[in-house]
Amino acid sequence: MVTTGVRAVILAAGKSKRFKRRQSKLLAEICGRPMVVFPLRVLEELKISATLVLGYQADQIKDSIESFKMKHVDCVLQGEPLGTGNAVLCSQSRWDKENILILNADVPLLTPELIKQLLEKHKQSGAIMSFVSTHVINPTGYGRVVEQDGVTRIYEEKDCPSEYKSENRVNVGIYVVKRSFLQDGIQKLERSKVSGEIYLTDLVELASRRGEHVEIVGAPFDQVRGVNTLQELWAVEQVMRSNLIKHWMSNGVRFELAQGIHIDIDVEIGPDSFIGTGAHLLGRTKIGEGCFIAAFTILENTVVGDGTMVHSHCVVQDSVIGGDAHIGPFARLRNNVVVADNVCIGNFVEIKNSTIGYGSKTKHLSYVGDATLGDNVNIGAGTVFCNYDGSKKHKTIIENDVFIGSNNTLIAPVKLGEGAYAAAGSTITTDVPPQDLAIARARQENKGQYAKKFRGEEKKKEKVFCNKVCTSKKKDDERFHFLGAVKTHDMPEESV
Repeated sequence: MVTTGVRAVILAAGKSKRFKRRQSKLLAEICGRPMVVFPLRVLEELKISATLVLGYQADQIKDSIESFKMKHVDCVLQGEPLGTGNAVLCSQSRWDKENILILNADVPLLTPELIKQLLEKHKQSGAIMSFVSTHVINPTGYGRVVEQDGVTRIYEEKDCPSEYKSENRVNVGIYVVKRSFLQDGIQKLERSKVSGEIYLTDLVELASRRGEHVEIVGAPFDQVRGVNTLQELWAVEQVMRSNLIKHWMSNGVRFELAQGIHIDIDVEIGPDSFIGTGAHLLGRTKIGEGCFIAAFTILENTVVGDGTMVHSHCVVQDSVIGGDAHIGPFARLRNNVVVADNVCIGNFVEIKNSTIGYGSKTKHLSYVGDATLGDNVNIGAGTVFCNYDGSKKHKTIIENDVFIGSNNTLIAPVKLGEGAYAAAGSTITTDVPPQDLAIARARQENKGQYAKKFRGEEKKKEKVFCNKVCTSKKKDDERFHFLGAVKTHDMPEESV
């Protein structure tokens, strides 16, 4: 295999100064993954062991890698940041293969195919050193590749002479070097007079001047884009997201407005599904076949069953939704919600850490927290599951075929048995046996004509009549017309 006898060194020690943020750029997420994970995944696919050279925010980067359970990766620390040459030298104790593959950690669009192409040409040509170059319209920030008088050299941005500033053939920071040459040559590298750094790129000129063969492998820019600024991060994510959407389109998924979709790399979507404008599909979300995900919905680490419709403006996190269900609009499901088939979750309903059984429905303005609902349960509008007593969360259990009327308050812990009813407006504090009707509300009492007295309308009318008692009939009619009152002949005689 072409990857046999290859050890990788990944440079990840920089401070990301051009990013202008406290966090290392390598921890910035691109389509749901930290940037540093992408080249590691490429090497993992190729079964190439890697050493990560860390410096700035080393502990945070280590934690990020561990959460992805990367295999065959170890780390070394670069103390004082003295450039790429010094960073590679810090990994010398790990050079246990014939060829050392060196690459920057900020190339998230790198593909296994490009690495295999580089290794194949390196071995076939017998080169002592090979590297990848590309052509760009604006070379700012990249080292310029210059071949002159039989010598190949790379000028770093800070050291580049003015006559080569416009050179658009650039180095992208991916090399493979024979270990014997690397061990000897890296000791001969000197610090730049401009930056004080030791440049790994000076090995190219050193090999070339010795008359050794240096192989240059060309690559499309979109496969080797580096990320040094937030603008470059944005551009890389646009490329990656576009590729993901094209992939799912080719598998039968329709995107209403493709350029307005946010989709992560680990998302899966079944054929015949529809994704609306502004949808965010995050983490390890998995959408089944024939689903409808409406505009401005956010699905994060969520499984959606076949034929389910998630209406607009829903937020669903860490949950499982069955098939042929209806969710939303404006619904929120979070923290381990499990929804069975044929369930209806309606507008402005929030569900947290609960299980909803087959065919159950809660259509309007309700909160369901820390509950288990059986099959064919009805939750009326305005129902609140009171799961928190100020210090602990408590469970509510509702068995099959229970009907909860509107505006109920269920004080957990509480259980409603199979087929039970809870009347509208009830506050349920104790268990309801199967088939029982629970009514927990104050008895209604009607006070005759108290509404007028409460509003003070009788006193207002009396005052109006007293002020106008001596007016003429014409003015009297005008008064009643102005006030919107009934005609004079409809009033009792004692009022006129």
